Amino acid sequence: MVGCSFYKLAGQKLRLFLIVILAQPTKLSGRRKEAEMAATKKPSEATVVSPQFFETRSSDINWTLRVKESGGKTHEFVGADWEAVSRFGEVRNVVVFGLDGKPSFDRPEYREAPNVNMVAWGIKDGIAHIAILHEARPHADNPVNPSSKNPMVFGQIPMGFLNKLLGQDRKFEPGANGAVREIVEETGATAVISVRQSLFPWHNPNPTFVATWSELYFVQVDLDKIEALKPSHGEMIYKAEYIPVAELMERIRKGQHKGALYRAATTLSILMIFFATYPQYFPKLKRHRRRRRSNK
Repeated sequence: MVGCSFYKLAGQKLRLFLIVILAQPTKLSGRRKEAEMAATKKPSEATVVSPQFFETRSSDINWTLRVKESGGKTHEFVGADWEAVSRFGEVRNVVVFGLDGKPSFDRPEYREAPNVNMVAWGIKDGIAHIAILHEARPHADNPVNPSSKNPMVFGQIPMGFLNKLLGQDRKFEPGANGAVREIVEETGATAVISVRQSLFPWHNPNPTFVATWSELYFVQVDLDKIEALKPSHGEMIYKAEYIPVAELMERIRKGQHKGALYRAATTLSILMIFFATYPQYFPKLKRHRRRRRSNK
């Protein structure tokens, strides 16, 4: 499907000319009957099937929710239906059922609000360049110095939550609109050439506990029309740059570059999808041969 439209940025006298090319999403195939598949249910629903499910398991296996009051008193909950919610998502305890229809184990389940992950890219001198943000992620521990309290900075692709439509609590802006908005805000791009989705345009960062999926977009921009990044109080983005794919591969090989780590799972897996979609832009990497010491 090919179409053209204009996007007007709020607060800026700027129009972005878009050529939107969206691949038809592939339907899920090979689906098994619902009765044959494992599922997650609330702990209260699990105890209806197996009343002693939590009591018969070792206390260190069950997930325990500990809530500490300001006065210091701690409350513990095992096998309770609990959840922590915000407009960005929710975390709740669920029980995983096996193929036999019986509860197997419990584990917190994370659900994100509708969001998009993007590869922003462009062509310069015949070479593909990809946008990389240098963004702090305070939740990540330091693998080299676990006692460090300094936030870890990652080299990653743009991503963000979709905006809700005014007056409609459960409806959000189209994914393509959100992808363009985020790329303009986070990378300084002012002219978008095309927006494309892969054949299966969704991404799950970790299906072992994340239930929801992110929409996936590849957005080609005009690299001659990039503005300087404007600081945002809501983001911890220190730098945005469009780098040649060969240099990006070298940074990934080394794992870090000038204080930024290239080990963010979502970024690495989506870059693989990008190169699977655009194999012509995957760089020819030089082989690093070890020098053999001569015994002579």
